[in-house]
Amino acid sequence: MKKIYKAGLKYPEWKRRHDPEYKPWVFPEQNTLPSVSLAELSVQHADSLENIDETGLPEEHLSTSDHEA
Repeated sequence: MKKIYKAGLKYPEWKRRHDPEYKPWVFPEQNTLPSVSLAELSVQHADSLENIDETGLPEEHLSTSDHEA
């Protein structure tokens, strides 16, 4: 949670420098991802999902966005 909190503190400055007008969560017309039909979706319960513990991974092994500086 501390890492998420620290990343959240830096987000406004990062977003100011990286496509500040690109907000597909606010403006759906900016979304370039293909749509998925609701008929193709299914309900998955948490007990059927694979649990992968990544808490022990060092940060340098985590993937980063192409836009991060």
